[in-house]
Parts: sequence; C-alpha cells; structure tokens
Amino acid sequence: MKRIVTALVWIVFPGIILTGCETLSYSEKRIRKNPAMYERLNERDQQLVLQGEVKEGMPRDAVYLSWGRPGMVQSGSREGEGKETWTYFGSTPVQSTTIGFGTGGYPPYGPSPFYSHYGCHPTYGYGYGTSVDYIPHIERTVEFANDRVIAWERRQ
Repeated sequence: MKRIVTALVWIVFPGIILTGCETLSYSEKRIRKNPAMYERLNERDQQLVLQGEVKEGMPRDAVYLSWGRPGMVQSGSREGEGKETWTYFGSTPVQSTTIGFGTGGYPPYGPSPFYSHYGCHPTYGYGYGTSVDYIPHIERTVEFANDRVIAWERRQ
C-alpha cells in the first residue's frame, strides 16, 4: 500500500504543479476572453496588444486589450471635436512608523489582585509599529477622438 501511495505522489503531484505553471500576461488573458475583438484588429495592432503597448491611431478595443479597463473615463470636447480620456491608476507603497506612549490603570480600573487593596496600580505602555500605506497615483492616460488614440502617456 505504501508503494502505491508513493507512486501516486510521484505521478499526480508533479502533474498538479505543472498544470498551475501557465503564466499569461494580462493582455493575453483579455485576448482569450475576447478573441473576436482581437481578430478584428490589424496585424500591427495585434502585435502591439501582445506587447502591452499603446500607440497613436490604435482603436479603442486595442487599448482595452492592451491595458485593460480604465479606472476613470472622462468625456469632453477639444476644438469642436468630441474626445474621451481614459485614466489608469497605480499605487506606490510607503512604509510608515508609529510610536506611542501611554499610561493607564488596571482594567476595569478597580482594585488590583496583584498589588494592594488601595485601588488602581499604574501601568505604563509604549508601542512601536510599522505599516505600509498605498498612495494612489495616475499611471497612464489615453486620449481618443473618433474612437482612435490621438495621445497617450505613461508615467514612470
């Protein structure tokens, strides 16, 4: 019985591990979910999408496949022509440190069983801790006119 279990472990376990090793980029995952959208693109735009890039002249669908759903969409007009701006957000981790000091009595601020029957005894405390806060920022923007990219920015 032990040999059967050992054999199963050596056969099944690597299979489970290897099937979970497929790594797709975010744009490849969006292409798998929207194959018809990808097929409608010309060859140049398909290559840009696979590379996760955006260039002027790309259609809106190509930008979606390449960069995904924007965090914010703004509509407006420039020189009498309608435009739309997609904004993508990112976040930067920032470590913060806190130090606190305090005094207090024995809960519930009554007689202490460890000291005397005269009432509260003082307790002193201090605290030191670190945490990570995430600061949001604008990472990328794309501007469209007539459903085509007319400008884009990627902030470093």
